[in-house]
Amino acid sequence: MGILTTAILLLHPLVACMALRWMWLQYGWKKKSKEMKGEERKNELERHEKNGERLLQLAIGTVLLAFFAKGIVALIEDEDIMQALVPKSLHGWTGPFGVSLLWIMARWGRKTRNLRIKKESFHIPKTKHGRAADILIACMFLHAFLGFLYLFTVL
Repeated sequence: MGILTTAILLLHPLVACMALRWMWLQYGWKKKSKEMKGEERKNELERHEKNGERLLQLAIGTVLLAFFAKGIVALIEDEDIMQALVPKSLHGWTGPFGVSLLWIMARWGRKTRNLRIKKESFHIPKTKHGRAADILIACMFLHAFLGFLYLFTVL
């Protein structure tokens, strides 16, 4: 494997590390929200909502970047592109699955926001959103660990 293909394949883990850091900071909202009151909490809640939407877009982009990188490497190495795009490891399958979970969690977060704005009860979607965040953080670290191990087989 040449330097060019190695560099292309390393784009995904580099962007993913940034996304993981951002997800962890976003997850910290659960603790911070209990310590804030009034206008400060309202401003931080708006920031949390905006960052959640951006994070979802970044996660989708990160998965697409992985597929794009695999496709480019397949072209460079004259392999079958369709075969190269099919995940061959648990790490490869958990990426799209994790983004699906993140999308569902963001959907529950949007529902919570909409109900809060309408002054309706938002306890159930808020609870679902929080529990999904707990599960997603655990899955995120598992996925990152699998990716770290997968790097040894790719490189």
